[in-house]
Amino acid sequence: MNLSSNLKKLVCTCLFFIFSQFTHAQHYVFFLHNKFIEENPLNDAHPEYGKADYYQILYAFKRKGFQVISELRPKNTDARLYAKRVVGQIDSLVAGGANGSQITVIGTSKGGYIAQFVSSYLKNRDVNYVFIGSCGEEDVTGIPDINFSGNVLSIYEKSDLGMQSCQNMRNRSENVTGRFKEIELSTGLKHGFLFKALPQWIDPAVKWAKRNYGTDYNKSLPLEGASLSEKMDAFLSAPTDKPFNGIVLVSQNGASKFTKVYGRPSLENDDEFKFDDQFVVGSISKQFTSVLLLREYEKGHVKLNVPIKIYLPELRQSWADTVTVHHLLTHMHGINSLDKPLAFKPGTQYAYSQIGYDLLARITEKTSGKSFAVQSAELFRKCKMYNTFHPDTKGYQNLVVGYTEDENGSLIPETRTFQNFVAAGSFISTAQDLATWNMCLHEGKLLSASTYKLMTTKQKNAVRNHPIFGVVEYGYGITVDSHEDVLQLGQTGFSAGFISMNFYFPKTKTSIIALDNVVWDENNLKSAFQYHSELLKMIRESKLVKKGY
Repeated sequence: MNLSSNLKKLVCTCLFFIFSQFTHAQHYVFFLHNKFIEENPLNDAHPEYGKADYYQILYAFKRKGFQVISELRPKNTDARLYAKRVVGQIDSLVAGGANGSQITVIGTSKGGYIAQFVSSYLKNRDVNYVFIGSCGEEDVTGIPDINFSGNVLSIYEKSDLGMQSCQNMRNRSENVTGRFKEIELSTGLKHGFLFKALPQWIDPAVKWAKRNYGTDYNKSLPLEGASLSEKMDAFLSAPTDKPFNGIVLVSQNGASKFTKVYGRPSLENDDEFKFDDQFVVGSISKQFTSVLLLREYEKGHVKLNVPIKIYLPELRQSWADTVTVHHLLTHMHGINSLDKPLAFKPGTQYAYSQIGYDLLARITEKTSGKSFAVQSAELFRKCKMYNTFHPDTKGYQNLVVGYTEDENGSLIPETRTFQNFVAAGSFISTAQDLATWNMCLHEGKLLSASTYKLMTTKQKNAVRNHPIFGVVEYGYGITVDSHEDVLQLGQTGFSAGFISMNFYFPKTKTSIIALDNVVWDENNLKSAFQYHSELLKMIRESKLVKKGY
């Protein structure tokens, strides 16, 4: 090595360090190196990536003020057993008075997998983790015992095709994750990026370890010239008697561009939101139902322009012989109640409806032979949406409380949340799962090109005078907006105690999702959705949508 012995003394290269000499005002970094270092002498060079900067990496963290804990592992180290040893070390630190938030486990490649196992076994929501180049596409099914916990930063390199995003692993995880952020680098170094002490990954790892989980907006910064993230944060953070309370996520090509939480999931305690907190997503649910119906259509089990009596012979009203599946999908059926006449002739008017989508769910149950809950669970599993549920499955664990402002201005916990038909407005999901849904649906993983076009085409006369957005045109279960030459697909959602929004811009593969568990001004939807409509306006005017980054 061209490194002085004094430099080597600045870092601890023995994992079994005597913790009693630490002072607990310090911050600790456990650094877990890659597999090449484990299998080769440190002076050996990788045939493609060169020598690994092991000591330089350790020193980079040491000179930032961290107590660094690391060692050169023996060959063929068992990742799970080694992770349990690290967990024991962290438990010792915590027992000695250290706070979990002072501890960060950073791993590269195999070291990143060990760090993931530490996260899984430790289950301490305060500990920080940085996984670098250590998530593979098949890990969700190949390594089922990894379940993230704590505050997780994932860093991967765009040219490193074998190791990419950790989003799917995080989505599947059942432990409590506090914060999650992901950074995609473009160094062109493939997997070799983590061999080097590059500031591109060391600097964000340092910030994460020091609990700088995101750049806070400087309230003195003028909005003119500010970034989209700064504008959104300034708007959502502005002092008000009726604040936004929930999660906002902006993503592009699956990578997060802005993710932040505001307020608290329960107004009765001081717990912070977690990014895997679940919300009732209201009419966003109609997209799920539409896709399930259209998948039955693609199998030849359902026709769109035949009377629904064919599928639901138990319906006794004469209108069952004239209302079609197409009418149900487009809210042009005129059904107010199953035991009453139609409000208008099918196909002649538009009237936004919940009951029509419940009938669609019943049709898919008849044609598939499966309950609607089972069908939806299979759909979400196909899209790797591990935190999205039909409420009857009772599989959800992180559903937040919904609140509604009463006539006295107080926020009251809701008891009416699940009064909507599930197929029309009561599915449970997370912000990240909805972003995952957008990619799954709009990138051709669920429907054929022709059926997807049918779903996302403005249907004749399916036009609504929307209480928030004015004139809105509908496809099947989704709004289609093409004004100003910007195609926007998506839906807002309302359920007692919950307000939601999910819109997707196909040209730039951009999603904006906002989930809120406080409903202000319930009787004035335009006021209740003021945050969501302003956020949508911001992103439509941004470079992110107009040009892409």
